[in-house]
Amino acid sequence: MDTIFTFDWLKVKPEVLDGIQNGMITLRDGVAYWAEGTGKAGIAQHMPLRQVPFDPEKLNDISKLIQSTHTTQMAAIGLSTTIIIGAIVVQTMYLAKKIDKLQKTIDLISSDINAQNVMFYMEKLSKYFGAIESARVLLLDKSFVSETQDIAANLISQLSIERNEVLSLIDNLISFADQLTDRHLDQMLDFITMVLDIMPKAIYLESQLCDRYGKFNLSEHLMRENTKRYNITLQYYRDWCNSKTKATIRGISDPVALTFYEKKDDLKNLFNSSNNTALLQQLIRPSLDLVI
Repeated sequence: MDTIFTFDWLKVKPEVLDGIQNGMITLRDGVAYWAEGTGKAGIAQHMPLRQVPFDPEKLNDISKLIQSTHTTQMAAIGLSTTIIIGAIVVQTMYLAKKIDKLQKTIDLISSDINAQNVMFYMEKLSKYFGAIESARVLLLDKSFVSETQDIAANLISQLSIERNEVLSLIDNLISFADQLTDRHLDQMLDFITMVLDIMPKAIYLESQLCDRYGKFNLSEHLMRENTKRYNITLQYYRDWCNSKTKATIRGISDPVALTFYEKKDDLKNLFNSSNNTALLQQLIRPSLDLVI
């Protein structure tokens, strides 16, 4: 068994606990701040941490990890699911393993589908998710903040540009997939589904990176706008998949339609992911102390 750090709710001040539940307090990078509009400002509490055991063998099933770490005390807090998922994404190799699997799929598609635009898409995607893993590593230790201001600023800028490119590329790949054979379509469906499942974790990490360096307004803006943009692509993918599966229901035995039908469980898990929804929760703006 290994461990992750998450909040120790038994040591949280009662007023902070109440504030979190009623929206008067916002949690940003392990610190509880009074929310804007509450009449209070500044830090309410540096959140106490505790180690929680988890099984690294279950890293590919984040739901099982949540169940194993979600104690009774945590279950009483509405934000606890997001906090635990976030801790898993940042502190473990969960995302790194997902990206490694994605890279293998990228290599497979690039070698199997002889199309210049597909190879261009794959190169862009590799670059973005490599930057996301760099952001995760940067978030592992707060003590490096003073030494990494310039690195973080460049990384935040890079992620903003490349994230928008990736979502646009996915839109294009969905259109391109209509031209593929059933064998290549099978690979492309797995790939697109994997990218769209990882993306909310990447968006969460990007927002966390902004919080770590005190860019709270930017963090809120990115979470809000990135979620909107992600949902547009996710809905486009959902509509496209539905149109294909409906062809199977109508009795069409087209191999392409059957490929979609065989992927229905994976697609349903993506479109109904409560974990992704939790990570994309809108952030509450903190009310900070005035500097005189």
